[in-house]
Amino acid sequence: MTQSDIGTLTTPSRTVATLALLLALLPVLAINSNYLIAASEGLVPWCIPYLDSCTSISATGRDGFAFYFFKATMLPLAACYWLYWSRCSQLSLLTSRQQRLIRVLGAVSVCALVVYVCALGAIGDIFQLSRRIGIILYFTLTYLCQLLLVKALIRTGRNYFLSAQQGLLGVILLIGLLTLILDVVMNDYDAIEDAFEWNIALLLHANFLLAHFYWRSLQCELRG
Repeated sequence: MTQSDIGTLTTPSRTVATLALLLALLPVLAINSNYLIAASEGLVPWCIPYLDSCTSISATGRDGFAFYFFKATMLPLAACYWLYWSRCSQLSLLTSRQQRLIRVLGAVSVCALVVYVCALGAIGDIFQLSRRIGIILYFTLTYLCQLLLVKALIRTGRNYFLSAQQGLLGVILLIGLLTLILDVVMNDYDAIEDAFEWNIALLLHANFLLAHFYWRSLQCELRG
């Protein structure tokens, strides 16, 4: 990677690195804290949801104080997602098509998250449908934005954190395909579906952590 390329990349990278770190840590802390609150209120069972599949992420935010905590933490985080994808879409190494795709898909994923969070806990078929569409779009479009960004950055050269992001995106894709297969071949797939949801959410946010270290590594390379 040339010094010019690094300079182009690192122009927004201080802010991008900070946002990536926030998106790696805060949603995971919020989701798991909400589970602990809901479990302590007797709204969901005590377990390790990543392994036991005892409750969904949605179930932890439907009632009690956890209902308000989930909305109070996740709605402000939607602004962080929007800022992150907006900043990333401004990178000049991206083609105009890639910039537009990341900006649009990122914005739609944020809107889907807001719809999901606002509909959570509301009663009625329309709200259930909104939650379902919202969470599917949020996960899918967040993944696609990560994939598009990593694909563009790899053209400038690889480093450990960028390669790790690429590998983790591959793992997430395999898990997603596995869930589709299991849903077709298993009669009791619903019994394990929730664990997949928890783990996919964790891996998506782990990718933000790898992205944070990638941006930081570029800063160090530029200073060196």
